[in-house]
Amino acid sequence: MVTNINAYDLNPARFTGPRNFYIDLPHICPCCSTAYSSNPSFSGFFENTLGTIHLYSLFFCPACEDAFLVTYDFIDDIDHNKCVGNIAVQYPFPNNTTSFSNKLSELSPKFVEIYHQAEQAENAGLSELCGIGYRKALEFLVKDYAIAQHPDKESEIISSFLGKCIQEYIDNPKIKALATASTWIGNDETHYVRKHENYNVQDLKRFLTTTIAYVECELNLAEAFDFLSGSQ
Repeated sequence: MVTNINAYDLNPARFTGPRNFYIDLPHICPCCSTAYSSNPSFSGFFENTLGTIHLYSLFFCPACEDAFLVTYDFIDDIDHNKCVGNIAVQYPFPNNTTSFSNKLSELSPKFVEIYHQAEQAENAGLSELCGIGYRKALEFLVKDYAIAQHPDKESEIISSFLGKCIQEYIDNPKIKALATASTWIGNDETHYVRKHENYNVQDLKRFLTTTIAYVECELNLAEAFDFLSGSQ
């Protein structure tokens, strides 16, 4: 939810008075994970010598009766009266992580561990690092799934590049397409030059989430077939 707020100049040497900003309100309290949509109790901004404006907003959550701070970044060549400030980081950091099924955790426990670490990096505002973590998590998921499908090819799968592993050892065309797209975006998170400028870490997570869903679907189908064949 976007709202317009007044923020006070925190620079004591300049102090230009209140200024209007549009900000994207947090929708969950990081302290208790309760839905949230209130305006900040106080906001202040500081413009550094490079022209970057850091906006600090203090929020109070009536559910847990605790406060949290959200920072927003603006660049000086942007009209602050029209530009919406996106959340850069929150304090305290949100500690919620994705829950995975027992089947997926058994298939690739390392994937779950790495994915949760990537989420913690993202929650801490480490946007340049979390994408690398999601890309690494993808590789463990794909290779562990490929090994489960082709146990006789384990050594080849372990030593192969991720792209080759997907093309040669992932049989489901939907998982193959999703994993390939996730790999391309994930590679951009690790390289100096981005090849796909219109896609970012959120798109990587979106494709990765769908990849996970299809892998879990395949695991459940395999169990269902085993159950039916054993009951006959």
